[in-house]
Amino acid sequence: MSGDGLVWLILLLLILLFDGTAIHLHKNNKLSLWISGIIMVLLVPIIGFTVGAIFLKISRVVDPTDTHEGSAFAAAFIAMVLLANALIFFITGIVLIIVRFFKTKKS
Repeated sequence: MSGDGLVWLILLLLILLFDGTAIHLHKNNKLSLWISGIIMVLLVPIIGFTVGAIFLKISRVVDPTDTHEGSAFAAAFIAMVLLANALIFFITGIVLIIVRFFKTKKS
């Protein structure tokens, strides 16, 4: 598996994990989507640094003479996509609250 494939696989697994958990908790009325978005935003730096450290260790094993900037770019890409995903959940949660407010106000 190439480095690109590894990045996409990890990104897909993290998005499925985050989104699946947030949607499951929202459907069971345990946690609102906007709160899930805030939690995701707080977890993204931790996950980004962890993935970056893992990629750096893998890169050092594969090619010790390289400068290893690719591992940093891959970790930053994963962190930015997860951050955008978290912001989408936050905005969606706020919109759902506003729609629910006007729907109950109209009734």
